[in-house]
Formats: sequence, C-alpha cells, structure tokens
Amino acid sequence: MHITNVDILQGGLSEATFTLLNNYMMDIKCKKTDIVDEEFSLKKSAIFNIPNRITLSRLFLAIIFFVFLTYRYFNVAFVIFLVAAVTDWLDGYLARKWELSTDLGRLVDPFVDKVIICGTFIIFVHLAKEIIAPWMVITIVAREFLVSSIRGFSESKGVKFASNIWGKTKMFIQSWTICAMILYYAYFENISWAEYMVSTFIWITVIVTIGSGMTYVYSAKKTLLAA
Repeated sequence: MHITNVDILQGGLSEATFTLLNNYMMDIKCKKTDIVDEEFSLKKSAIFNIPNRITLSRLFLAIIFFVFLTYRYFNVAFVIFLVAAVTDWLDGYLARKWELSTDLGRLVDPFVDKVIICGTFIIFVHLAKEIIAPWMVITIVAREFLVSSIRGFSESKGVKFASNIWGKTKMFIQSWTICAMILYYAYFENISWAEYMVSTFIWITVIVTIGSGMTYVYSAKKTLLAA
C-alpha cells in the first residue's frame, strides 16, 4: 500500500497521522522480513537442514538394524540396511544439490557410516563365526579408527580431509558383503557354493579395507610428518 500527499489532502489526514501510518507499515514489513530470514536461517543451519537430518536419522536406523540383526530377523534387517544405504546416498546428493554442505555433515556422515559397518561386522563375529574370523573384524574396525583419527588430526590443523574414490569403493564393497551375509543366513545357510561366495566377499572386503586405509595415510603424510 502506497499513500501519497494527494491522498493525505483528500482524506483529510494530517502529516502526523500519515507519518504514524507509514512507520506502522514499515514495522510490519520489517517483521515479515525477519520471520522469513529466521526461517531461511533455520533451514540453512548445520543441525536443522534436511541432509543432516537424514544423516542423523540413519543413526537411529542403525540401532534398529542392530537389534533385528542380533536376534536373527534377517529379512527385516536386510530391508532396514537397504533403507540406510539409500539415505547415505540421499543426504550427500541433497547437500550438493542444495549447497547445504556443512562441517557437521562432513564429520557426522562418515561417523554414522562407521557405526553401521563396524557394528554389523562385530555382530557377525557371533552370528557368522564359521565364515568370518575375529582378526578380520578387528582389522576392519582398526582401519576405521585409524582413518577417523587422521581425519580429526587433519581437521584440527585446518586441513580438509575429504573422502576419496578408494574410501567410497571400500564402503560399497563392505555394504555389498553385509548384504550378501544377511541373505546367506536368511536363505542359503549351509549351502556350500553360497558359503564359498560369501567367504570370498569377506576376503575382498578385508583387502580393500586395508588398501583404502593406506591411501588415506599416504594422502595425509605431509600433515602427519609436519606434526
């Protein structure tokens, strides 16, 4: 709404009344702008943006997944794991598409991935002791601790520590192996060819896990040696 001097004269409004009305309208506009800015800031904030919400929801999915896997509800556990895998792709895709990448997301996303992967293999030490040796799981978990430590150290020195192609490949192979193990115990337990196939996947997973860890150590060697 725009009030002119002509409107003032025709309506018989005084200059003081016009000033009060104008100030009132300006206040309303400022409040509306503040509300919009606040909502935008909330959406853009590190905690409340959608990609980070998806990442955090995957942590709760992991807990539910562990419960069903522990009690051998393999069909349900398999579905939950697939949903978690989809959210792992989705949060990164949305963060890049909407330019909502944050330091929190860069730290929490790999943390949640490690919780799911390490937790699953630890549970399989009990469920699948005939096809996966404890030293294999220890190797996988140790690699994750090592890379996390290097990431934390690099970040503390102001050096970005992003995932590389080997890390993504490792994550894919680990996820593939977990799916294969769940399906094996759901439908193919004690079938020789299925057991051989799962055992092969586990060995590949261990080898790739070690190799990807070495690439991260190599990429951070300058930061580590400068310490």
